[in-house]
Parts: sequence; structure tokens; C-alpha cells
Amino acid sequence: MALKPPIPQFTDTRTIHISGREFFYISNLLSMFRLLIVPLLFWYIYNEQYKHAVVVGTIAIISDILDGFFARLLNQHSELGIILDPIADKFAIGAGIIAIAFRTPDIPMWALFTVIFRDVAIVLGNVYLAYRAKMITRSNWWGKCTSFSLAIALILYLIRSMDFPLPHDLELYCLYFALCFVGISFVSYTRSMFRVLKSESIQENRIQ
Repeated sequence: MALKPPIPQFTDTRTIHISGREFFYISNLLSMFRLLIVPLLFWYIYNEQYKHAVVVGTIAIISDILDGFFARLLNQHSELGIILDPIADKFAIGAGIIAIAFRTPDIPMWALFTVIFRDVAIVLGNVYLAYRAKMITRSNWWGKCTSFSLAIALILYLIRSMDFPLPHDLELYCLYFALCFVGISFVSYTRSMFRVLKSESIQENRIQ
């Protein structure tokens, strides 16, 4: 049994209906484009073609900014976008950080596992939430800050790999800053999920 009405941070999975025209919204085309260039980003980093990787990574960041901009400007908020945008973000960040970890010892492995753990936990949490309460979480402000700050940190790691003169440990400090958002967003999503599950349990007990 699902909560009625759904709270704003969540989408009721029973009402999701994706129309064909949503695939042609500019915002969704940008998200799909970002998803499609993920293998290219991984390939360039893994093969140490860092200049190309910086270009592709920068394009991915710009597309992430623009898809939200066009969604608001053209009033193209859609259920497809709610699902597609965070998926594209997670794949791009995941591919980038894993590829960099393969090629440079500078990025702490615990940071890699922290990011992966957070994303896997959120995905599994949404699967359980969809099964139990017929809802999935929407990307919130903390989640977007996490993706953006991680993307900037990864770009700086790539620039450092090109022997570009950056301030000492700038990329590491940016990574630590991004990990603060990783922790905050994880707590934010987790608290929201538990709040929904608790409310769901209370409603079930009332009916019984």
C-alpha cells in the first residue's frame, strides 16, 4: 500500500507514464547524450588520453547544467527526466572515478569505495522503496551538489595527470570537499526513505 498523496521528494511508481515525445525534450536529449559519452570518457581515461578525457568530461558537466536549465526554461519537466538525469550522473561519475583509480595512485581507494557505496546503497534503497511503498526518490539539491563537486574533482585529477601546474593538492582538497556532499546526500536520501517507510508501516498498522 502506497502513501497518498506522494510527498514532493518522491515519485509514485504507479503513476509513472513516459510518453514518446519526452524522448525529444531538449533536457532529456542532453541527459541521453551524457549517458552515451560515458564509455568514451572511460576509454580516454583508461588509455591515458587525458586531454580528450578533459574535453569529454567538461562537455558532460556542461550538458548536466544545461539539461536542468532547459527543463525549467521550456517547462519540460518529465518523468523520463526524473529517472534519466540521476542515472546519467551516476554512470558518468562512476566511470570517471573508476578509470582514474586504475591509472593513478593519487586518488584514495577509500574515496572510490565511498562514492560507489553511496550510489549502490541509494539504488538498492530505491528498489526496496518501490517494492514496499511504490515510490522512488527524486534527485535533490544535495545530490546535484554531490555530482557537480565530484565532477570538478575528477577533472582536476585529469588535469594533474597532464602535468599541468595546479596548486599543491588542489584536486585532493576538492575531492574531500565533494566527499562532504557525498555524506550529506547519503544521509538526506536515507532519512527521507526511512521517513516514508515509517509512515507506510503506520498506515498498514492502522488498517490492520
